[in-house]
Amino acid sequence: MGKLDDKVALIIGGTSGIGEATAKSFSKEGAKVIVSGTNDDQGNRIVKEIKQNNGEATFVKIDVTDQASIEECVNKTVDEYGTIDILYNGAGVHDAYKNVLDTDEETFDKLMEVNVKGPYLATKAVLPIFLDKGKGNIINIGSQSSFVAGAGGNTYVTSKFAINGFTKQLVYDFGSKGVKANLIAPGFVDTPMTEGIQDERLKDIPAGRAGKPEEIASVAVFLASDESDYMQGAEIKVDGGWTVGR
Repeated sequence: MGKLDDKVALIIGGTSGIGEATAKSFSKEGAKVIVSGTNDDQGNRIVKEIKQNNGEATFVKIDVTDQASIEECVNKTVDEYGTIDILYNGAGVHDAYKNVLDTDEETFDKLMEVNVKGPYLATKAVLPIFLDKGKGNIINIGSQSSFVAGAGGNTYVTSKFAINGFTKQLVYDFGSKGVKANLIAPGFVDTPMTEGIQDERLKDIPAGRAGKPEEIASVAVFLASDESDYMQGAEIKVDGGWTVGR
């Protein structure tokens, strides 16, 4: 028996890094998985690997900033698997540590659209399903930058603070209606987003290393399972201790 047997999980941002690891971990625990993202080749590869390990998965290409695209993805998920039990909002982009003076409006708009508007649109599309069933699970991916400055530039930090507040407000508004929402805040993790960032950043991490995507995914499995049913609005830092001295 897996921790997620018979559950249907929609993974937004599931075609690389932490999202890929989460999709595979959810499948190993018995979930039927929709892997969504912008990269067809990556998405189809991940689905193929999940199926080779006897899992159930489907890839759906998605633009997280477009309401129609998200609604189509949600509809395809329901058509394929009958419902949605878990929404994982993991799509995100970084701003290369630019301060406000170095950030142009186009960069600001892109980060806010992907990092904030995307989870809003996906959650809004899935919530009616959760409310109709009287149960649903939302996992939002924040960052060290959901709490402190310095793990990103001005816009990235702003967007990740916003997703923390978004998570809390979801609980305030819908927690009593059976909808669970929690935030995972990864630290410095070895993913395509952090590729090329110099190793000296590791000196401030008590664990002395970067995290692995699978380590974040294991926390997501716990939050997605019934074992975490009494957790609402939690902020779970998985950062090797980076924030303890800040």
